[in-house]
Amino acid sequence: MKKQKIAVVGMGQFGTFLAGHLARYHTVVPIRRDSDPRVLADCTVVVFAVTFDALRPTVEKLKKHIPSDALILDVMSIKQKPLSLLKRAFPKHQIIGTHPVFGPQSGKDGIEGMPVSLCNVSAQADTYADLKTFLIKKLKVEVVEQTPKEHDHQMARVQALTHFIGRALLSMNIESYATNSKSYTQLLELCDLIKHDTWGLFATIQNHNPEAKKVRTKFLKHLQVLENKLASTK
Repeated sequence: MKKQKIAVVGMGQFGTFLAGHLARYHTVVPIRRDSDPRVLADCTVVVFAVTFDALRPTVEKLKKHIPSDALILDVMSIKQKPLSLLKRAFPKHQIIGTHPVFGPQSGKDGIEGMPVSLCNVSAQADTYADLKTFLIKKLKVEVVEQTPKEHDHQMARVQALTHFIGRALLSMNIESYATNSKSYTQLLELCDLIKHDTWGLFATIQNHNPEAKKVRTKFLKHLQVLENKLASTK
């Protein structure tokens, strides 16, 4: 993948984190709310790193400034809804959905070997291959090729369920003790990993993944089954 001029749209926690890794190999143009959208004019890649709720108005604001030959990427934790929106907004562009399954906390000591989901929407074979090679050879991450539906099915369990449990534990304000078991320490580590995540990210993961509510409901049902079983053995 030759050196690109990459616009990172959305310089929140993850956008800033992503820009730092990309800047080692490419020219990064940060796009904030108050940025002049005309700086997009000569960008070869545009990465949308905003929440799903912000995606539509952001696209509407920037669309006319994005070159017709620019590669469009997103880095959202859900794939079906944002990629459908991007496909409608950019019917003639090359689009690839990505989801780095890590963030500033889990990747603070490096991202090597961590998974990145790739969902090819409309990119040409050589463009897709170049991105895949860059991720594997330069960033040294583990590429997982999926359809948007496959991605959301897995993330409803891998991410939505995990974050749901973690948020509940954070609300309980669980503490560390001298008698911590290994499993309890892992719960504390989960809390530490997600405590800096925004509510917007959590809401996106839970509300816009088509399968997340079903998984949460099943989890809560099984909790109630356990509670009832305990009550019956008193």
